[in-house]
Amino acid sequence: MAELKSGVEGMAAESLVARLESGTGRVLLIDSRPFVEYNTSHILEAVNINCSKLMKRRLQQDKVLITELIQHSAKKKLEMDCSQEVVVYDQSSQAVTTLSSDCFLTVLLAKLEKSFCSVHLLSGGFAEFFKCFPDLCEGKSAVTPTSISQPCLPIANIGPTRILPHLYLGCQRDVLNKELMHQNDIVYVLNASNTCPKPDFIQESHFLRVPVNDSFCEKILPWLDKSVEFIEYVGKSEKTGCHFSSKQCEY
Repeated sequence: MAELKSGVEGMAAESLVARLESGTGRVLLIDSRPFVEYNTSHILEAVNINCSKLMKRRLQQDKVLITELIQHSAKKKLEMDCSQEVVVYDQSSQAVTTLSSDCFLTVLLAKLEKSFCSVHLLSGGFAEFFKCFPDLCEGKSAVTPTSISQPCLPIANIGPTRILPHLYLGCQRDVLNKELMHQNDIVYVLNASNTCPKPDFIQESHFLRVPVNDSFCEKILPWLDKSVEFIEYVGKSEKTGCHFSSKQCEY
């Protein structure tokens, strides 16, 4: 279990805004919510560290350095050093004392404490910050829940969706479109299917097949580590990859 030192303190939304607006120091903002929530809306300049069971296990087992994880998750090159002030938030946690010892946020804070001198938890999380300072948030909050829950419709292909700086989510139709792939500088492919062919223009060493059927019944856990390693390798090589399954509609 992760153990937090006494150094992680709470920070009110007003205090965070004062620091951001003063410009006297660099504040590293980390959003620890699931990517879907982050993509819907988040605080300006926040870096998303996706709170998944897989990421939690990799952090606990020291399979990834927290500084590398932050850099790979950022949309731009970050200049980080141990003296930098770090502020972390989830959806609504009020204080470190309310967190369970084995939750993702506790693990994340413990790792951050080992690399940075000043680590804070935003009191009230994103919910409280958004209520007070909606103009300092960005994302796709205009998307309605009904539009998200609609099934795939026979509409024109809109191409792959970028979900990380080095990762797109697409379908077979996208990845077989050589011109579209070149337009997005996609040179690696992670294929989650048994039958979809490897594009002729993708090198064999740039192609990873996860041989599973496209259904909710498949067991993908045995392939997760290999898939993550492949995606991380793509990120380190500063190239772009695309994940697709056998479905023609992924959105």
